[in-house]
Amino acid sequence: MIDKSFLESKYKKEEVDRIVKINSLIGERFSEEKELIKDCEEILKIIIGLKLDEKSVCAGLLFPFIKENKLTFEEVGSDDKELLMLLNMLIKCEELSTNYTDADGLKEMLLAITKDIRVIIIKSAEMLVFARKNVKNYNDEVSIKKFKAIDDIFAPISARLGLSEIKSEFQDLSFEFHEPETYKKLEEELKNESRSSNEMLETVVSNTKKLMESNNIDCKCYGRVKHLSSIHNKIRSKNISLKSIYDITAIRILVNSVSECYLVLGIIHANFFPVDGRFKDYIAHPKPNGYKSLHSTVYYENEFFEVQIRTHDMHEFAEYGVAAHFLYKEHKRSLAKLDNKLLWIRKLLENKDSVSSDRLLEELKTDVYLGEIFVQTPKGKVIKLLENATPIDFAYAIHTDVGNHCVGARVNGLMVPLVSPLSNGDVVEILTSTTSKGPSRDWLKIVKMQSTKDKINSFYKKQMKEENIKLGKSMVEQHAKSCDVALSSIMKDEWIEIILKRNAFLALDELYAAIGYGSMTAEKFVNRLLNLKHLEEQKNRNVLEEINKNPVKFEAKTDIIGAEGTLTQYCKCCNPIPGDEIVGYVSRGRGIIIHKKTCENVPKLPESRFIKVNWNYQDNENFTFSAMIDLVALNSNNVYLEITNVLSGLNVKLASLNTSQNKEGDLLLKVGVLVRDKNQLIQVKNKLSSLKSVYEVK
Repeated sequence: MIDKSFLESKYKKEEVDRIVKINSLIGERFSEEKELIKDCEEILKIIIGLKLDEKSVCAGLLFPFIKENKLTFEEVGSDDKELLMLLNMLIKCEELSTNYTDADGLKEMLLAITKDIRVIIIKSAEMLVFARKNVKNYNDEVSIKKFKAIDDIFAPISARLGLSEIKSEFQDLSFEFHEPETYKKLEEELKNESRSSNEMLETVVSNTKKLMESNNIDCKCYGRVKHLSSIHNKIRSKNISLKSIYDITAIRILVNSVSECYLVLGIIHANFFPVDGRFKDYIAHPKPNGYKSLHSTVYYENEFFEVQIRTHDMHEFAEYGVAAHFLYKEHKRSLAKLDNKLLWIRKLLENKDSVSSDRLLEELKTDVYLGEIFVQTPKGKVIKLLENATPIDFAYAIHTDVGNHCVGARVNGLMVPLVSPLSNGDVVEILTSTTSKGPSRDWLKIVKMQSTKDKINSFYKKQMKEENIKLGKSMVEQHAKSCDVALSSIMKDEWIEIILKRNAFLALDELYAAIGYGSMTAEKFVNRLLNLKHLEEQKNRNVLEEINKNPVKFEAKTDIIGAEGTLTQYCKCCNPIPGDEIVGYVSRGRGIIIHKKTCENVPKLPESRFIKVNWNYQDNENFTFSAMIDLVALNSNNVYLEITNVLSGLNVKLASLNTSQNKEGDLLLKVGVLVRDKNQLIQVKNKLSSLKSVYEVK
């Protein structure tokens, strides 16, 4: 699959030997798996293209075959612990990537990333290959799920990590998958756009190179056309036409030093006409993912172009993100140590026990693709905001109290609505009032920054908690009523506890408050309770069906000392078993009925018909006796499984199980078991008594 001479140009000899060895194993053993091998080759192209280390290449080779159960960990061998660890985390990441919105799947995935960043990069490469193959399978359920995971997790994480080419291809493929007609139409429009023509691009690049040479600037210069998804997002978010987008085409100029970046910028502005307000300095103010470059839009040859100026190191980071930083630098740093570029993951997880997975997912996708602007206070303090941020965002960026008491804003000396988008260089003054009642809920629909939304939500959580609790309760009751569900039938403590834990709430009132201020819906809460109810009912049905399907046959030794050769029966009113003191009652036509001496029916029968009997029982597990145990237990979804697990552990068969409820809602169970003797019955009762869900055993 891999050309050895190609590998030798990328890796050390011993590393090449290890890769070739695994490559040969795969090639020989799975030569018939043409499709899987092709996928594997595509994954490796991406991994090697990102300059990942030899362990990553080996993991990329093995992972597709392990995932499809074509290969086991045992067959890989246990000599290389680092490789096995990578493969284990990849399998875990695979499981979580299909179930990331449930429970704490997303948190676990992010934790896995912090342990070894290579995991998410290899998995992203595999997802990218899947997306390329399935971009036209619009109605395939697996493809729909995978593309949702790409949108929610893999594209945002690629953007955060600075893997720009992977991020952009993810976005393009997702755009084509979700909106094929719009994609095709925009693709045709772009073909007719003069700025995107190869001829125009070559002309601009050629003239730029000549300009740099005439100024003795040693540089590399080339052009690129903006990705379709990025163009589409800008058209949609700003409600503009293709002609109004300035950066469809960009010229990149790579130089050797930061000082040369600014020198080149001066030369470009002196020879091309710079567009006012279209300059961004990401060297002085890098993007959150570490991206650095100078961007300026210029007018040249009757067209607008963007010029991007950066050093070679900046470009390597822009292309490879964290991969360029610490994955293939001759292992100068331990892979176990996180680079500073990953601090955002740790920050997300700092409060992982008090933040829901839904909230983490929202945070992950927020603020990733937006640009930045720099605005000032009247005193000259520079504040960094997201593109299209409002005066409300600015107010909260200064201080939470300023935001909470904000009543108006002046921009460049003029009063403006609080919904007005701010621009680079604006001077913003916030007007406040001590009589303000606080932020409006409508602001949540206006503001652009997640940090602003968090502060507004925090205000409503703290200042209006009691009101939110009442509102939340009312909303839950109304939704339950609309579903024709009695709320009391689903508000079980254990179910509520599961939902509270899953969403990181400490108490039910906190959950009600969250519903009241809108961070969780009543529909979601009631539906989760109903799901737990259905799960319990299904488990109960499964246990009872299993008992009814497989009735237990049992034998009891019938030889009783004192009743030899006579028909004997064990009375069901007291179910005597070996170890109980017994008496024999001579019945009419039914032989001798064996009762416990303590049976409540013994005193009611004629004393003259009783005879003295004893057990003639040898300790033989083939002979079992029926006994009935009465239980009072918590009405939970686990009680049946707990009981059957206890019996199974004691090697005792379950003969019957009948249930009812008392007026308090507790379960009343009659459990029929087959035991050898009284000692075993006592052992069963003691074990059942030790269960937390069992209140009483008779």
